[in-house]
Order: sequence, then structure tokens, then C-alpha cells
Amino acid sequence: MRAIIIHEFGHYKDVAKLETLPVPEPGPGEVVVRNKAAGVSFAATLNIAGTYQRKAPLPYIPSTEAAGIVHAVGENVSRVAVGDHVMCSVNHGGAAGFCCIEDVACLKIPKDMDFAVGSAIITSYNTSYGALVRRAKLQSGETLLVHGAAGAVGMAAVEIGKALGATVIAVAGGEKHCETARRHGADYVIDHRQEDFRERVMKFTDGRGVDVVYDSIGGDVTIQSIRSLAWEGRLLTIGYACGTIPNIAANTLLLKNASAMGFNLGHFFGWSPGGNRREHIDALDEMAAGVLDLYAKGQVRPEIGARFPLHRFVDALDAVVNREVDGKCVVEMSEEDY
Repeated sequence: MRAIIIHEFGHYKDVAKLETLPVPEPGPGEVVVRNKAAGVSFAATLNIAGTYQRKAPLPYIPSTEAAGIVHAVGENVSRVAVGDHVMCSVNHGGAAGFCCIEDVACLKIPKDMDFAVGSAIITSYNTSYGALVRRAKLQSGETLLVHGAAGAVGMAAVEIGKALGATVIAVAGGEKHCETARRHGADYVIDHRQEDFRERVMKFTDGRGVDVVYDSIGGDVTIQSIRSLAWEGRLLTIGYACGTIPNIAANTLLLKNASAMGFNLGHFFGWSPGGNRREHIDALDEMAAGVLDLYAKGQVRPEIGARFPLHRFVDALDAVVNREVDGKCVVEMSEEDY
């Protein structure tokens, strides 16, 4: 099979190499998946550079989100069977023709689902569902502010927020990205390149503020988002795309009786120190079932903004880094990758 291999940390343009490897064999409790699509994210660039919070063991195959068809199963595997269509949250290994993973890393998907969509749901949509439903407990009739609304997790938050009955205010940069947020259901859209988002939020809400903020940006966006909260509002911190982790003044929460909370899907994947994915399988299944139910009802429509063949993995990362992609960017496998 062909795979993207990282032998040393560095810039992805220098260290990501396409190589040929043997097809893996499953051990007990393991599954080999014939990958059909794998997600490409900004986090992959940090992992390849060796600066991500969870450093990969070298050498490794990048991409932690994939979808495909079960090729082989090891002993004591009952969760999936050969031929099942699955989406997979893998420790590493998505950017390859095949990956060998724990059976609990697989979730069945409908056979008519685009594999690229499956690779978007497994991380991006489960992140937003878990954050909004499990942590913030967003309610129908509340107001939700979503930053980075044209990106993969932001778009998912917009759609899930609408499905839950919230009024959604989306923030994106530039008319193209703003139009994407509108297309996916946002009630109000703010172009942060042209407008002060806090001023617009307060205008849209008649000075009340929002009940929940979905913040994957960090930095000053987080600080101004807290100032945009309504009484007893909740701030969800999901990531720090701007590169700056904010320092939150506790008194800003006290003044509004507000809450700041994090959501880390990776914890459920067993990526926290001492973590074990099997301990959290019920929670993972519950979140995925919630998203798949919304998908079956047509209430979420994952957008695949760019598709590249596996051998153009570096080009796919370029597209993500340069913010050229609305929704999810993926690499797709062809026969020569097997």
C-alpha cells in the first residue's frame, strides 16, 4: 500500500513523504480498514512540526480521521465485520491505503454515505455535538455565537445549533466564508474583517448578549466573546486557531454569573495522559449516534470543500493553511494506493 510517512518533525513540505508499505494484519481486538477518505486539518501541520500537545511517535502516518470499508478483523472483534462501511478515529494512520486500529475506533456508517462525509463527522461533527449537547447543554430558544463558522467544526456547530432550535450568529472572514455560513443555516452572519463582532452581537440581541459562545479561535476573540455573553452565559473553548491561548480574567465571569468550559474530544479517544478509549466507548457511541440521527433527518449536511488524491497530501495541507477551504478538506484513495 501507499502511505504518507513522517520520519522526522519539521515543516510538512519538507518531511511528508509518499512511500510504499506492506498491508497491515490485525491482531486480537483490531480491525484493518481499507481507507477511502481521510481528513486533513490544521492540527496535522502542528503534529508534523512536533509542536502539537500530543506528540506522535516517529515514524508515523498522519491523519486521525478516516472512513472506509472493513478489510479484515482480528480475534474477539464483534463490533464490526468485514465489508462494513465505517468512520474511524485513529491515533495516527489515516493518510494511507489501509490502517490497523482498535475495533472501538470504528463506528458504522450508512452504506450510501460519502466516505468523505464520514471522515468529517467522526471528529468535526462529534466535537461540535459533544461541546453543544454534552457540555454547554444548548437549549431550544437560546442564542448561539459561532466563531470560524465556515470551517469544519464551526460549520458543524452552526448546523447542530440550528437543529437544536437555537438562533445562530455566525462569525467568518470574507464574503465567501460568510456566504457558506448563511448556506448552512446561520440566522445572522458577521464578517469579522469588516465589523466588530461584539458590537454586532449586542445589536442583534438588543443588548442582551448570547447564551453560548462556540470559540475555536482563542486570543482576543475569547476575551471579547466573554463580554458578549448574556447573564449566566456559557463560553465553550474548543481550540486556538489564532495561535494564542487567552488568559481569562475571573472577574469577567463573576460579573455575568458566566461559565467558561472546555471540550476535548481527544480525551474520549484516549489521547489524554493515561487515557483509554475503551473506557469512553459508550459516550463516543452516544455522540456519534446523535450526529448520525441529525444526518438521517437532513438537519446536518457536512460540506467537503476540497478533495485531493493521497499523493497530493501536501497540497491539501496548503489549502487548509491558506484558508482556501470551507468545510472539510480530505484526501481520497484510489486503486494505486492499495
